[in-house]
Amino acid sequence: MVGQRITTRGRALCGTSLAAVLLLAAGPGLAQTAPADEEVSEVVVTGTSIKGVPPTGSNLISVSRDDIETLGAANTPDLLASVPQLNSFNTAPSASLGGFGSFAPGMRGLPANATLPLMNGHRLVAAAANETNPDYPLIPNLAIERIEVVADGASSIYGSDAVAGVVNFITRRNVKGVEVSASYGVGDEYYIGHFGGLFGHSWGSGSILAAYQYTENDNITAGDRDYRLQDFRPYGGIDTRGVNCPDANVLVNTTFYSVYYAAPALAANTRNFCDNTAVADLLPKSRIHSLFVSGHQDVTDRVTLWGEVLYSDRKDELRASPPVQAVFLTAANPFFRAPAGTFATVEYVMFRPDNLIGDDHFLNTDKRLVGNSSFGVDVSLPGDFDLTVYGTYDWAQNDAFIPQINAGALAAAAAGTTTATALDPFGTGTSPAVRAAILNSSTSVTIDQRTSLGAVRLSGPLFDLPGGQLKVAVGGELRRETFEQTGFVGATAVPEDLDRDISSIYGEVFVPVVGESNRIPGLYSLSLSLSGRYDDYSDFGSTSNPKVGVNWEPMEGLAFRASYGQSFRAPGMRQIGATVGAYYLDAASAAVSANDPTRGGAQVNTVYLLGGNRDLQPEEATTYSYGVSWNPAFLPDLRLSMTYYNIEYTDVIGTPSASLVFTDPTFASVVYRNPTAGQLSSLLSIAVPVNLPTPLPAIGNILDLRLNNFGSRKTDGLDFDINYRWPTSFGAVYADLAGNYVLKFDTQLSPASPVVDSLRLGVPRATARATFGIEAGPISAAGFVNYRDGVRNNFTTPTGVSSYEADAYTTVDLRVSWRLGETGWRRGTTLALQVNDLFDQDPPFFPATDGIGGAYNPIGRFVGLNLRKSF
Repeated sequence: MVGQRITTRGRALCGTSLAAVLLLAAGPGLAQTAPADEEVSEVVVTGTSIKGVPPTGSNLISVSRDDIETLGAANTPDLLASVPQLNSFNTAPSASLGGFGSFAPGMRGLPANATLPLMNGHRLVAAAANETNPDYPLIPNLAIERIEVVADGASSIYGSDAVAGVVNFITRRNVKGVEVSASYGVGDEYYIGHFGGLFGHSWGSGSILAAYQYTENDNITAGDRDYRLQDFRPYGGIDTRGVNCPDANVLVNTTFYSVYYAAPALAANTRNFCDNTAVADLLPKSRIHSLFVSGHQDVTDRVTLWGEVLYSDRKDELRASPPVQAVFLTAANPFFRAPAGTFATVEYVMFRPDNLIGDDHFLNTDKRLVGNSSFGVDVSLPGDFDLTVYGTYDWAQNDAFIPQINAGALAAAAAGTTTATALDPFGTGTSPAVRAAILNSSTSVTIDQRTSLGAVRLSGPLFDLPGGQLKVAVGGELRRETFEQTGFVGATAVPEDLDRDISSIYGEVFVPVVGESNRIPGLYSLSLSLSGRYDDYSDFGSTSNPKVGVNWEPMEGLAFRASYGQSFRAPGMRQIGATVGAYYLDAASAAVSANDPTRGGAQVNTVYLLGGNRDLQPEEATTYSYGVSWNPAFLPDLRLSMTYYNIEYTDVIGTPSASLVFTDPTFASVVYRNPTAGQLSSLLSIAVPVNLPTPLPAIGNILDLRLNNFGSRKTDGLDFDINYRWPTSFGAVYADLAGNYVLKFDTQLSPASPVVDSLRLGVPRATARATFGIEAGPISAAGFVNYRDGVRNNFTTPTGVSSYEADAYTTVDLRVSWRLGETGWRRGTTLALQVNDLFDQDPPFFPATDGIGGAYNPIGRFVGLNLRKSF
């Protein structure tokens, strides 16, 4: 297994990061002792590959089993919602990309794919329909020993994706007996429940552990929350309610179609308004089965075999707003309705297709079957060296279904001339056959992803220095990743068969310059680490990433640390090889969404491409940090920590907007004005036609909007933590204040585009979590205050664009647990009460989009009970 093995359980290391400290803040203390029914075992430390050495210069903390139980989270994404450094802080985490992305939250405002999730130090498989970055594991809560967070670049150890940091989930081992846990909680029109069980057995030279959990939660729609708004005119904004409603609106052949007629009465100058987002889910309905099995066996006193398997079955059902529609009807359509007195023979009808669907929403489904497994052998060699040889095989199957409207069938029905062939946009008159044809379009794909890896690592001491032993680690990996997609988008088949091979070598050196035997005043300890990794990818080439870290203690209890490194994120296979689609805009539509300023009022028919790009290169980052930790001898239960971090993230992959490509010289190469027949043919040859008319009319512009390495992000800030614990005659009292403060967050869409201050465009400057807790015999109680700074952003006004600053979002959570007793049936039984958002705080108001400023938790006040018992 990758990482240091130690013989203390739940050890907290100095130089703690904000993210991990805040996880600890949820629990009773910084270190836990092993319970009577669980043997002390060797465990993994994140951020280093050398045995016996914590990561030098970087922040690391171990989150204990007791802390996880105190949080009461239903699953691993919920658990991480308590960390202010993560973008999911104080939210109800759900999959990105409309439910079809990963569950990995980003760190410090950076994209989710810039943070690497691990399980026991091993890479995980991607498990999303639209992304190929590793996804967070759905480990049964009873099987999690602790979580380690390194909020620092770590590609020199782990390779791709460890740009902003690493989150490592470490599982339990050597458990004896049976444990069960059951929880149920409710909020406003919401419930969640889970049940889990664990069995463990140890026989001295080996152990086995098996844990299972079932989780189920209800959905929350936007209409379930009354704080959402759509009409912002009273606040200086505009009315964003839709006019494509279940009851249609009509424009007839008057000048510029300026007069609205609202169905059913179709009176002049009337208009139906509706909130088409109200029917969509803020949180989808979900159910999860997860099973974890692990074991180890000492073959001899020097050889140990081990293995682990995590399997999860997740199904999400996401309510989506029906796509709004607009059609031209002529008097030949039997359902044509001319407003009284207009004598219209043609009308433009705007409607929402509830009558066609038979409901006010579409139901998207996403099912994921995911397995992550690793097996290996650890060998103790002479000279205190250790050899680990292991393999990883991970697999994921994703079945995604997204209903859609068949635009061709809808247009044909609008032109129908009989009740058997025509569309009725005003009611339920559309025939079953026509209705079926209109609804006979969907995205229905099955995606299989695989990761297989073989690795070897050797670590140990080379020789003694005055400050201690100089230690090294070297290793190598061979990894293969595959992505296979079958299925259809509408009537278009979208097969994809992608693969890549990665060869990696890495090394790390730990140099203890000053230690116990040679310390002097002002140099209590001084250590240095150097690490580097070389990765060669079969699709884009190679990358090398070094890192250096320094720890300096001028006196006992006071530690300074610094790190500098380079990290990278390899482009996802789907970003490289995803199906490229070719889309068509006629001149009128291009004038709205792809306006070419060089053509003035004479816009042209336009074709644009979207999809993968085989010329993509890695995203790169340079990171450095400085920190100080103080644990004074005169107050041994006080811990203070401050860290400054700086991240420069370049070559970020993205898609330029159709408007930006005309004005930014960076994108001059992707704009083809008045393309030749050869240019048009060449570009269309790499794409699947999506809505191209046949025959294709004269094309004035081609826009190659495939993904590319254009953007950059530069951010720096401070992590801080103040933690104190008072032992008392009745138990203990503890308090903590920890948070993240962003000093700068600049974004550029391209090297030539203007620098944008993201702190003025939705990124919060500060997040924090305060804790106060009491332990009194069998009772423990803790209160948490979660704070997210008010965000600034732009909103549309009737005369242009203005800026608005939302209020802060602050909620209060409570946790109370009671150990029922130590004898009889009560032995090993704990009852816990969880209250999130005690005061049912509304999200901060913002006069645009859905009326909410910044991320928030749509569940609101939530009350849950948990019963745990061990046998």
